[in-house]
Amino acid sequence: MADKLLFVLYYYKTYPTFDVLGTQFELVRSKAHENLHKLSPILYDTLVHLELMPYRELGTPEALKAALQGIDHVIIDATERAYRRSQDDTKQREHYSGKKNGIC
Repeated sequence: MADKLLFVLYYYKTYPTFDVLGTQFELVRSKAHENLHKLSPILYDTLVHLELMPYRELGTPEALKAALQGIDHVIIDATERAYRRSQDDTKQREHYSGKKNGIC
């Protein structure tokens, strides 16, 4: 069971190709794919049953407060990504982040 849990969690943490996933767990690509699609629903159902499934969408500040009730610390995992800007000045202004020269 521990190996199966590691397998599915490894996939969702790193999102490797099925070739890489299979190599890591000594499986052929098709078996890695098959096992992932067999184990993912089990993990999902277990997290829901244990009331550990994380919130995916919070539409209002009140929903965020309710989701974080009893939580002392929050860690936000975010990555800034490059954005290809339009050469049109009007469209550039629509997407302007407020940063200048990479300094916040």
